[in-house]
Amino acid sequence: MSIWNYFGVVHKAVYKLSDGRMGARMGWIDVALVETTGRKTGKKRTIPIACYPHKDSIAVSASNSGSDRHPAWYLNMMANPSVSVRLGKERFSAHAEVVPDAERVALWQQIVDNNKHQGEYLQRTSRKIPLVWLKRV
Repeated sequence: MSIWNYFGVVHKAVYKLSDGRMGARMGWIDVALVETTGRKTGKKRTIPIACYPHKDSIAVSASNSGSDRHPAWYLNMMANPSVSVRLGKERFSAHAEVVPDAERVALWQQIVDNNKHQGEYLQRTSRKIPLVWLKRV
């Protein structure tokens, strides 16, 4: 298990134990706990993901830190788009949809303006990094 995996486990535990009072922000970036269903196992998986306001919900970037592979949570969302989201103390059900190309460029710019690391991730990979809109249902 990598250091990032351990960090994710600790982050998720602190987020849950504090009822969203701690862990919902990292610096100036919002973090949501998103529960997906494993595409192969059918098991529920919860992961902390940086998120950005988008319309009446949130968007997430499947950047995988600039890896040439999509993150597992993204593949799970595409296989089963029904997810549960915890954003601070708020909880809601959502439907995961890839952000349409017509909205993608402007949203990417907002994300990079808010989180410079996302711009760095774009430079590290040749894949088109998906942006996913978690629409409240």
